[in-house]
Amino acid sequence: MKKKSKSTWCIFSCVFILVLAAMPSCKKHAKLPDENDETIHAVKFKIKDFEAIVTPLKKQSSTAKRAALNGAASENQLLLYHWTFDNSNTLPETALDDAVLIDYDNGKTNYDFLGGWPASGKAISFKGGKEILVKIPTTGIHSLGSWAFDGNSSNTGPRALLLSYSLDKGNSFSVLSDTIKYPPGLSLSAKVPVSASLAGISLGNSKELWLKISLFAGSRDGGAGYSPTTGTFKMDNLMIYGQVNPAALPSKFYYHVFDAKSKVMVKSGVLNSQETFDVKLPNGTYYLSLIAKNSTLPLIMAEAVDFEHFYTTNAFSEQSAELFAGRDTFEVKGSIERVLNLNRIYSEVKLSFTDSEDLSMIDSIQVKQLHPAFHYYPFMTRSNDQVDETVLTVVPHFTTADHSFSFNQFMGYYLNNITIKYQFRVFKEGQLLRTFELESEIRNNVQIQFKGKLLEALNGSLGFQVEKKEEWDDHVVIEY
Repeated sequence: MKKKSKSTWCIFSCVFILVLAAMPSCKKHAKLPDENDETIHAVKFKIKDFEAIVTPLKKQSSTAKRAALNGAASENQLLLYHWTFDNSNTLPETALDDAVLIDYDNGKTNYDFLGGWPASGKAISFKGGKEILVKIPTTGIHSLGSWAFDGNSSNTGPRALLLSYSLDKGNSFSVLSDTIKYPPGLSLSAKVPVSASLAGISLGNSKELWLKISLFAGSRDGGAGYSPTTGTFKMDNLMIYGQVNPAALPSKFYYHVFDAKSKVMVKSGVLNSQETFDVKLPNGTYYLSLIAKNSTLPLIMAEAVDFEHFYTTNAFSEQSAELFAGRDTFEVKGSIERVLNLNRIYSEVKLSFTDSEDLSMIDSIQVKQLHPAFHYYPFMTRSNDQVDETVLTVVPHFTTADHSFSFNQFMGYYLNNITIKYQFRVFKEGQLLRTFELESEIRNNVQIQFKGKLLEALNGSLGFQVEKKEEWDDHVVIEY
């Protein structure tokens, strides 16, 4: 009997040990913070100096200045739509609404794409056209500003234009301008800059705005006769400016919240510019990234949104985009309010030419980055060797008083200077005139200016001077 009891006890002991050993494997895995059955608290975020930040986000003054052909675009207008036609299609490079449409003689599509302005790009060419319509959804547009494009025709094409608009889908049109006539002796390679103010148009409850270009024979100046069936009209650099409703601006503020312990992203979202916003979180410690962008184009982000590899970047071809960023670490034990500081994560690069001669014959300058593309990592220090192959094409519109142009360089956030290097290709009347390179070292939140001669001493040293403004002296930027 004793032996049996002893044997039973041994078996029971072994079973007990096995159960204890098995218990850890049966333990529930720790849930992510947003899965916990805990009280959820409101965490409110407020953007410090919000008005100072939002004001520049709502305008692209440098773009408006650059594209104003006859002073029609004012500095507080946003570029709502922009067609360069360089990709040989009718899709706009910038669009507030993708439903915008270019309509040619009631649905004809036999347009072609030829050398434009600059000649290194493309323009759209309409054969036998009587009228061209640009149909724009009005949802999201607060007010209209201006309309501009470059045009010209073949020998047998139209030589006069009339601009008008409709708010009732073409049932009636109102004239925007007097008949626009081509200047005498206009060569086939030249362009006619056309612009019209849209500021007097009240959109009301209209769902669409139709802008119409009517084409006429015009004065032939003793040249070839007008052919309404075979003559062609060419158009390039089509731009429409205005102001948008704040709620219509896409991709304004991007926020991402990561759990500090697991490094898992627990909250994310996209907001239009708001002074305050809140998220619901349980008890815990968190990291926050907030990135603001002013463009109609979306923010470029890493495909895998994990803590260590989370980054954002911006296409170099987006000349006027302004990006700001902030980050925060906070603990949640109850409802709290946090004030966020934003920092400029781009710099401004300006070229000022000191040539004494007229530079108005320069029709374009192509700019290419020779440094790796910059990335912004909110939580890590990383570098990369990825190359952004996009080329920025600048149409400078040099005047006697102004021989300069500028563009925004997305940088990310750096404590020390980092190399920037560019190749510039200068075109005159569509022909490559010269190529040169410039480089320096800067970080984000810097204005850098290269000053030198563009055309003089083509075979000699460039002799560009470099001027840096290490911090923009306005109150938009707040250091972390």
